[in-house]
Amino acid sequence: MVAWIGSRTVPLPAAIEHVAKLLAKSRCPVFSLDSDVHGCRSLIALAERVGATYDHVNGRDLVHEVALHTDVGGFFATATEVRRRADAIVIVGDVPAAHHDLLLSLAASTPDLSRAARRRWFRINGKGVSALGGELRRRAKAVEIGSPDLPIDAVLGVLRASLAARKAPAALANTDALLDAVTKASFPVFVFSHPTDPAGLAMLQGMLIDINKRQRASALFLPSDDDAWGMVLASTWMTGFPPRTGFSSGAPVYDPWLCDIDRMIAEKEADLHLWVSERDEARPPRRSGLPTIAMVRSDRPVAGAAVTVRIGKAGLDHDGVVYSSRIGTLRSAAAKAPSDLPSVSAIVGELRHALQSEDMPSC
Repeated sequence: MVAWIGSRTVPLPAAIEHVAKLLAKSRCPVFSLDSDVHGCRSLIALAERVGATYDHVNGRDLVHEVALHTDVGGFFATATEVRRRADAIVIVGDVPAAHHDLLLSLAASTPDLSRAARRRWFRINGKGVSALGGELRRRAKAVEIGSPDLPIDAVLGVLRASLAARKAPAALANTDALLDAVTKASFPVFVFSHPTDPAGLAMLQGMLIDINKRQRASALFLPSDDDAWGMVLASTWMTGFPPRTGFSSGAPVYDPWLCDIDRMIAEKEADLHLWVSERDEARPPRRSGLPTIAMVRSDRPVAGAAVTVRIGKAGLDHDGVVYSSRIGTLRSAAAKAPSDLPSVSAIVGELRHALQSEDMPSC
């Protein structure tokens, strides 16, 4: 069975009809999304249909990565361009283990569109930054730059000042080696991921602006979560805006504070929560008094949810499309173990059909 109303098992069409009634009665629904590109596209279209506000399930982590592009901007390269051109690679802070294979592939190759015969590697570290993994450390042989007593944004500030031949407030080990390598490189690239400090992001891009005044340099952004970044791209091409966008006025409105779903729920601005995640055993947080519709990978209902629908996973139960930072674009994900579990997009398609017979309230 794939659906429950409360704790009662029901046929999927009955659950879809019940969800349609809940959405039709809601005046301020909010959606938390975590699906492949097809699922996210269908859910964003549904949000527009019912006037909902949407964000990613892990929106609090994703908002900083989005802010880099919406608030700061900068120079960015794809992994393919870095593989072929970069003769100096600088890793900034921590990079999730999911991206270590990409870094190892860069360490095992040489740039074929560069005059250099090999790559030089550096690592900018700071307070709270973990040591590089054994295999990556052995392959890259990165020269360590930074200080365990200074946060990353401060280290980047010192490096930027040193690069501009200005007086720096602190001395860092191996700074001269990094500056010499960057100056001599044909295409230096700074690799970073999972930013949590807007000041550090701005400082990194400011340093790249300074470097690009006299030579070419760029950054390789590796999202902390490829699936979440796929949702960001789908949202942007559909509405013109990244997540934390709402349709309460009919047209899409992007506002990272106003459309913060956790804030909206805490301040009782929302009256219905649709929570969707294809990750194994992921569960929505319990919200006292707030009706919740859960679409999850589980063989039992979510405690406290008004409706629970069991869903399949893209790339496992059914074919899908996901973002891959390894190639810098979308890729197809063929089902590894096809099953009868419905996809998110299929369920939303049935739900949109059911909503046609419902009267929607005006805000």
